[in-house]
Amino acid sequence: MTVPVSDAGDAFKNGVNGQGFVLVQLPGGLPALRFALSYDRMSIKPTTANPAPTGEDEAGHSRILGGIAGLKLHLLPGHVRPYVMAGLGAFNVDGLVAPTATGSTESSTNFGIDGGAGVELKFGRLAAFAEGRIQNIYTKNSGVIAKNSIQSVPVTFGVIF
Repeated sequence: MTVPVSDAGDAFKNGVNGQGFVLVQLPGGLPALRFALSYDRMSIKPTTANPAPTGEDEAGHSRILGGIAGLKLHLLPGHVRPYVMAGLGAFNVDGLVAPTATGSTESSTNFGIDGGAGVELKFGRLAAFAEGRIQNIYTKNSGVIAKNSIQSVPVTFGVIF
């Protein structure tokens, strides 16, 4: 689930997200390198200027594809391992407004930051995890929302093998 926060919460509904990543563990207790690809999709809230089309259940949507390079640091050893992470990345924001034949589409690639915390439950070579991150994508003062950034909180559950 992706939860838009700050000014993005005025323009978007809660959405979905998916993520795949590769961890490279450095020797000597150093933080792991984390390279991630992410996908977020959020529906645009209907407004008087952008009403939901007849027969449609949304006024449009926005897709965000991200590539993030960062660090992951486990705070405690053992089978239950809390961690923190932070990274920098590029995010392609594709906004589809009014999904009709005359709808408009905007796409741009922007710089952003990603950070958060989670917990990992280790079972031999496998681990289950739950994490929450905050993404701040820096945009120009235009587009679906007329602000300088899109902030969202992706909450992700998964398995590491």
